[in-house]
Amino acid sequence: MNILLATFWYLPHVGGVDTYLKVLTKGLEQRGHRVDVCAHHPDMNHLYLLNGRRKLAKKPVLFPLHELLMDHFDKCVPEADSWIRYREAERYTFELVSTQFGLDGYDLIHTHDILSTRAIARVKPQGMPHVATIHGLLLEEYLVTGEIVGEDSIRWRYSLNEERLGASSADITILPSEWLHREYMNRIGAPGERLTVIPYGLDTQAIIAELERIPREPRQSGKTLMICPARLVAYKGQRYLIEALGKLKRERDDFVCQFAGDGPAREELARLAEELGLKRHVQFLGNRSDIMRLYKQADLFVLPTLVENHSLAIMEAQLAGLPVIATRAGGNSELIVPDHTGVLVDPADADQLFEALRSLMNDGERRRRLAATGQAWARKYWHPRNMLERTLRVYEQAAGMKHGQ
Repeated sequence: MNILLATFWYLPHVGGVDTYLKVLTKGLEQRGHRVDVCAHHPDMNHLYLLNGRRKLAKKPVLFPLHELLMDHFDKCVPEADSWIRYREAERYTFELVSTQFGLDGYDLIHTHDILSTRAIARVKPQGMPHVATIHGLLLEEYLVTGEIVGEDSIRWRYSLNEERLGASSADITILPSEWLHREYMNRIGAPGERLTVIPYGLDTQAIIAELERIPREPRQSGKTLMICPARLVAYKGQRYLIEALGKLKRERDDFVCQFAGDGPAREELARLAEELGLKRHVQFLGNRSDIMRLYKQADLFVLPTLVENHSLAIMEAQLAGLPVIATRAGGNSELIVPDHTGVLVDPADADQLFEALRSLMNDGERRRRLAATGQAWARKYWHPRNMLERTLRVYEQAAGMKHGQ
């Protein structure tokens, strides 16, 4: 098949969607399919195909469309604020620009977020099989970041409808975790007959080979090195980890925590670390492309997220043989068997994080056991074969639905 994978998010990107698309693309191509990936360019002013064949500017569409939409909102929905207006303008622009990529040249389109799913569903050729994968619950993230305040606001109603349309516009919608499936069924009200769960997979062989090539650097300090890879945004929960580290520092001085990632919360987090006397204990590394090298040097992995779907970072850390501490947010409990493949704590609880860190730092045997069992688990269950075979069956099902029409 000729398959188009499309996402509203920009690529390349430091995050789960980027990793997922790379694994999916590689697996599909190994099975003889031809794959294009359409996404926003990192400048967010263009849509492009990642193979370099097409790059289209948004301005010729966005500027006149923006004027028309603002006139419409002013006359018909004046209570819609700039946040809603921006999202509508961006979705319609994605919709119109994507038509210039020759959608009729594909046998199937697979979208990867609620915005691209709704957009493509409105402009794809009639009879074209359309599969979607939704990688998280934006509505929950907006509540944590404060972009949505309260469940009676117009932003809440808009976002709820946006999620529902995104989950119901494709022929079949894939959700990576049972948690997200429950959320879309019970909270969003998405049609259950269109939803299916397929957990993520990793390119386990490539990751293992990369880790084997990377030397573990000698360390003179003897300090425990922790790694926390995530965007620096409120819903990733780094402030609670920093608070936990502040509690840990009252008892001991033999640790360093590296934060790999960047984002709008960086200054606030750095200020909090300094206030707690952690300047020598916390390192902000920014966005990194060498995450496996960082894993190879680390002793402990910590992910304090408040909102999570199906963390590829946890999966990678287990595969790298790191003992894992994570929160019970979202689908994390589907990745970790407590005290067998990792440690789970409640979200937004610095005290529990502190206790988990102190316990593992004081018990080297437990750290080694969690690392070994987590790695064995990852090698068995995170192989990409399961994800790819189940995804191809969904493709066949979607094609069959269209053929039946």
